[in-house]
Amino acid sequence: MKAIVSASAPFDVPFYDLDPMNIVWHGNYAKYFELGRVVLLTRIGYGYEAMKASGYAWPVIDMHVRYYRPLILAQKAEVVAGITEWENRLKIDYLINDLETGKKITRGHSIHVAVDIETEEMQWETPPILREKLSPWLVS
Repeated sequence: MKAIVSASAPFDVPFYDLDPMNIVWHGNYAKYFELGRVVLLTRIGYGYEAMKASGYAWPVIDMHVRYYRPLILAQKAEVVAGITEWENRLKIDYLINDLETGKKITRGHSIHVAVDIETEEMQWETPPILREKLSPWLVS
């Protein structure tokens, strides 16, 4: 993952995320991606409260997931999230690894666009606030 900035979040697989086959139900991977997204946005100082205060929401408009191995009950894993695009849309790449073996479990990405909260209009270019938050990681 060639991210300009990344962050990681460890987690243990809880019982209530399992399906009848005793593996994590595929829809729960979006929740694990969210764990990574939260720590990533917090790292750049643009968590959900800061987004709201800036006047922009960043809804998910597309998400892709590629499964390599299943997660199982009580497995210790880590999600790494990194920003790979930011100029016209926000693309965050995710990688979930087993913490004990280092084996790749899942990878994916989500695409977000800025929406003006007041007007509900999609922005065709990244608002200045995100550029400001990313400036410490951007190389001229």
